[in-house]
Amino acid sequence: MPIPLRLAPLALVIALVGCQPAPPPSASPEAAPAVPQPVLATYADTLAMRAYEASGGLEAWASVPFLRFDFGVERDGERSVFRHHLWDRQTGAYRVEWSPGEDTTYVAVFDVDTQDGDVYLNGDPVTAEVKPDLMAQAYRAYINDTYWMLFPIKLMDEGVNRTYMPDSSQGTTEVIHLTFGNVGMTPGDQYWATIDAATGQVTDWSFVLQSRPEGPARAYTWTDYVTLEAPGGPIEVAQRKQAAGGGVALLTDNVAVLTEVTAEQFAQPTAWLGS
Repeated sequence: MPIPLRLAPLALVIALVGCQPAPPPSASPEAAPAVPQPVLATYADTLAMRAYEASGGLEAWASVPFLRFDFGVERDGERSVFRHHLWDRQTGAYRVEWSPGEDTTYVAVFDVDTQDGDVYLNGDPVTAEVKPDLMAQAYRAYINDTYWMLFPIKLMDEGVNRTYMPDSSQGTTEVIHLTFGNVGMTPGDQYWATIDAATGQVTDWSFVLQSRPEGPARAYTWTDYVTLEAPGGPIEVAQRKQAAGGGVALLTDNVAVLTEVTAEQFAQPTAWLGS
């Protein structure tokens, strides 16, 4: 994937749902560089930007120092965590912890731009033979899990084609269709984002994967929005995505904006985010 966080590999998360789960920057927003403003050429662009603003807006998100969250699933009322995440939004450093089995915990610390880093198994460096596969797994988790959480602020990304869907829109909601240029791991995927006409929040999304172009579209309702304080202003994220028909929900919860994480904490080879 040449451009980080452009497009989530939704096939990965669908597979997960269908089986068992597997020094700090200045806090002053005035110290942050000016955030480029996107060009709004169409009504779909305007709706996408409204969703971004409803999630906090450009300046607030640009000011976030460290973002921490869990990614998991709730099935029949029982919550399971797949992965724990910590992201240095200023430098691009990333940490993800996951346990594929009992008494087995992986920790990956890497740079989201270069994908260089280290992977540890129960606190010890993994062997050179397995490190590439584990690092690729950690990077896919970063792409997939952050996209499920941050979709509203990804609507204006370069390479995203936005089209207004008047036939699907109603008095209280409006819909935009997203396709993609030559970006992301699965540029053939398609998304439909339903946006609340009053608040600008994303209320639902549905998608068709390039691996399953015949569909049907998979739909999720976005709920449990939480407001967090960032140095540049409040941000909002939906912590629950409920699958149509009930039963299963994807979770991007335990979200926190952290203003300080030490270098030792970030690079620690043993797991601590889930404690």
